[in-house]
Amino acid sequence: MLPDRNYFTELLSAWKSALSDRWFAVKILLLPGIFFLYSAITQKLGTYVEMRKGIQLKDELLYYIPQFDFSVAIFCLLYSSLLLVVLTHLHKPKIIYRIIEMHLLVAVIRQICILIVALDPPAGIIVLRDIFLENTVYPRFSPLTKDLFFSGHVASVWLYFLCAQHKYIRSYLLFATALMSFMILSMRVHYTYDVYGAIIITALIYFAPNWIRYFIVSKEIVPESSK
Repeated sequence: MLPDRNYFTELLSAWKSALSDRWFAVKILLLPGIFFLYSAITQKLGTYVEMRKGIQLKDELLYYIPQFDFSVAIFCLLYSSLLLVVLTHLHKPKIIYRIIEMHLLVAVIRQICILIVALDPPAGIIVLRDIFLENTVYPRFSPLTKDLFFSGHVASVWLYFLCAQHKYIRSYLLFATALMSFMILSMRVHYTYDVYGAIIITALIYFAPNWIRYFIVSKEIVPESSK
């Protein structure tokens, strides 16, 4: 069933109301510039990472996962999950902004981790191609194979699950996270440590603001007995 006129009226009203907040409007306007800056820096870092020597880890679990080229399926799953979470929350501008904000933060933390942890890809890697990333973020000369810790694909779909507010959408995205993890490992694009790291670190980044806020508020509340 296609959205009716009332849906678009409410959608427009929600964004008009949100953009009336000057600070929110400024943050939205800054996003394209931040993305292009991130893209430019990532291309330089990606070139450096591909040229440096890393270590190849021993990962026993990979031996039990059959190899298959899931490049097309991974591409479709990643971007359909993004489209799904955006379209189902488009009437909630603050949620949309939080998804973008968290995505950028996770991406920056991931680049820092990649710089710190120098790894070579697992043996038997099937190179994952992504026509969007290769023409926006990745270096021009080739797809990346050494941007390993932690998995950006798993982190992205897992983040969509954390941000989603609809029960059935969350259930689907949780399944999509598990499926993405399996396909990534099947292609030997990542180690299992990269998948675990993506889930743990992304969750920490997502919940950190709430924990910090709770800590600050709890410190401001002085028990009556201490007065």
